[in-house]
Amino acid sequence: MKDVVFMTALATERCDPNFYIRQYTEWSIKSWEYWCSKNNAHLFVFNQSTIDTDEMMPTWQRWMCYDFIEQQSWIENYNRVMLVDADTMVRWDCPNIFDAADGKYAGVKDDLGLGWTYHSILGYQKWFPNVNLDWEKYINNGIVVLPESRDEGKEFCKRIVDFYKANKESLRWMEKNDYRGTDQTPVNFIAEDMFGENKKFLQKKFNMNHMHKTDILYNFMYVDMGYVWHFNGLPTADRNNIMKTCWDKVKDNYETA
Repeated sequence: MKDVVFMTALATERCDPNFYIRQYTEWSIKSWEYWCSKNNAHLFVFNQSTIDTDEMMPTWQRWMCYDFIEQQSWIENYNRVMLVDADTMVRWDCPNIFDAADGKYAGVKDDLGLGWTYHSILGYQKWFPNVNLDWEKYINNGIVVLPESRDEGKEFCKRIVDFYKANKESLRWMEKNDYRGTDQTPVNFIAEDMFGENKKFLQKKFNMNHMHKTDILYNFMYVDMGYVWHFNGLPTADRNNIMKTCWDKVKDNYETA
């Protein structure tokens, strides 16, 4: 059985659909297609949905990934599932990330926006009064490996979707007015509650997030330093230009690109 890399690439009213899907997502897809071909995995690009994005943002819809995967006739059997953002690119020689997770819920710490992280945790704490989420163990959702246990993974995702449905109006208000993020912090709370110390923290090189806050973005140092380059936190036009420039620089390393 193959593993599944589930890439969220749904457009919303916040961006022009043609620009979003056809430009910077292209470089992400090309890199992950190559990686999947080398690591016995399907790449599922989630770019169409029957659910209106005004009703449920793509960041929340992705947690219905098992339902979407099992609706695909071309994926008959599958093993492990990893969620990736469409603003990531994976290096041609990146090791198998599923294996690095050791069967656990796994991701990379988000440690470069600490003020925002702390503010977001405080904002969502009221929904999780009995969960102590340590900001030092906060995971960035750009790369998340779900538990190898299908039942455990599905239960985790169900808890996220149920939380959204039960609190949709309040969550939508916070997203638009309070700037504490969308799903990432609630997902961290639910993961802490469900998995506790049984989570796996991957090395930073598996999700080089917030590169614009460092000195490695514009000199391409990240290409040598990391396995997964995450171009989050950038304006869409800048992200597109930077990812295209990156692809032009490294594309010869992807043999089937």
